Amino acid sequence: MSAHALQPAEGERGLASYDLEDLTALLAGAWDDFIKVVDHVELSAPSRLRGWTAHDVCVHLGSWPGRRSMERLVEEARSGHHGEHVLRGQHGDAFDQDGHNEALIDAHREAGRDEVVDALVLARDEVGGFLSSEVAVEVGGRQVRSMLGPLPLLTVVAAMCYELAVHALDLAPAGAPDPPARLLDAGIAAVTDVTGGLAARHGIDATIGVVSPEGGWAFGTSGADWTTMNLPMVPPTWPAVEAPAALLLDASAGRRQVPLMLARRELKVHHVTGLLALAPIVEEVPGLPGAHALGGAVRHLSGVGRLVRRLPRLGF
Repeated sequence: MSAHALQPAEGERGLASYDLEDLTALLAGAWDDFIKVVDHVELSAPSRLRGWTAHDVCVHLGSWPGRRSMERLVEEARSGHHGEHVLRGQHGDAFDQDGHNEALIDAHREAGRDEVVDALVLARDEVGGFLSSEVAVEVGGRQVRSMLGPLPLLTVVAAMCYELAVHALDLAPAGAPDPPARLLDAGIAAVTDVTGGLAARHGIDATIGVVSPEGGWAFGTSGADWTTMNLPMVPPTWPAVEAPAALLLDASAGRRQVPLMLARRELKVHHVTGLLALAPIVEEVPGLPGAHALGGAVRHLSGVGRLVRRLPRLGF
């Protein structure tokens, strides 16, 4: 395998440029695995998220009447409103995910188990239906709001794999088994892709790898373009982070303390100087998944200043 930097094609947008059948398989697998995890969960039990039960976690991921995420995203993509902000370099136009989640949980606090599972299945089916439609071809590359500011619609849709993987781990106190390797790998793919997209939005040219026993992913950026690749191994000359997938996801979501993970060698960082190329997006994009891990590694290994403003969360 070449040790040279990954070079995206002109106009490439990471996972959003994948064949739609391949993207559908990635998302369908993640959704199916998450729903199987929920089969083992006591919904009334606490999750790892402070103040959230397993019921709350599952409700906010489901699709409910009047609050269907795919409908909102497609409407925004069709309107074309958010493309202007990206061209002007403004990133503050972020979707209020916290407010959306709180309203959703409050509205469906009394929903029974069957209703909750049905909402999850509907969310899965809506994503699959969108990806198999001509609408995905028509508007999939257009900008929509996310917690991280405007991103291509298909990038935001693919990013759901990250939220599903992290929340599957969050359900452990409620009886959830270890998530399948396929779900964890899809989560790593999503966080790698989104980070590449944000690096491209900032005009950062970089190649970064993410390595785990479950698989390897990497992104390469050039100008506004980025490529996201599934790699069986990442060349040793590339900047990279390495750990089991569950630990990488926990670190990226702020669920574990990165300095302690580094001290125990649970998390390894290769060529930290190269990783510092991402410092501008850690500074300027609050909520970036992976920022907690990167910022912690940088502080621990090189003494560079405080890079993280708050714990990352991602979703739509």
